[in-house]
Amino acid sequence: MKLFFVTGNRDKFEEVKKVTDRHGIELEWSDVDVVEQKLKTEKEVSIAKALSALKILNKPVLVEDTGIYFEAYRDFPGPNAKVVFNGVGINGILKLLEGKPRKAKFVTSFAFATPKMHPVAFIGECEGRIAEKPSEVIDFAYDAIFIPDGESRTFSEMGKEEKEKHSHRAKALEEFIRWHKSTKKEE
Repeated sequence: MKLFFVTGNRDKFEEVKKVTDRHGIELEWSDVDVVEQKLKTEKEVSIAKALSALKILNKPVLVEDTGIYFEAYRDFPGPNAKVVFNGVGINGILKLLEGKPRKAKFVTSFAFATPKMHPVAFIGECEGRIAEKPSEVIDFAYDAIFIPDGESRTFSEMGKEEKEKHSHRAKALEEFIRWHKSTKKEE
């Protein structure tokens, strides 16, 4: 079965495809414009995105949503991480956390749906902290300031394979792959 990974980010597609290829899952990129509702959790957002993509494509779809949570602020920025980052940037985020606890976590939800099946969601998390200052290596949004537990470097200072060992996205994707393989055996 061919799956359509719906994202506007080609690099994210390539990252996910590399993993699904290793497991024999055929993945194609679709950048159809799906509605990203402002909901309370990444799971809710990913399920809504899957339903939106399914309505457009009418084919098996896989979508993803990621948020980040700062211990210092209840449920913030959560699934609104991109809006917050685009609004205040790295320096604004560091300012928000001045003198506050720096513990943080990433949460990713993949949602899978087919024309005959309601969406199923898979969650991955990565605990860590926000650095005092941004890395000199500016990679992708929060990656320049997020340090996963057990590390002294930010995500943007790590190689792709090294980052994948901690990655919330990789953890959620592995959950999906385990489920997908087990349901294929049942068919």
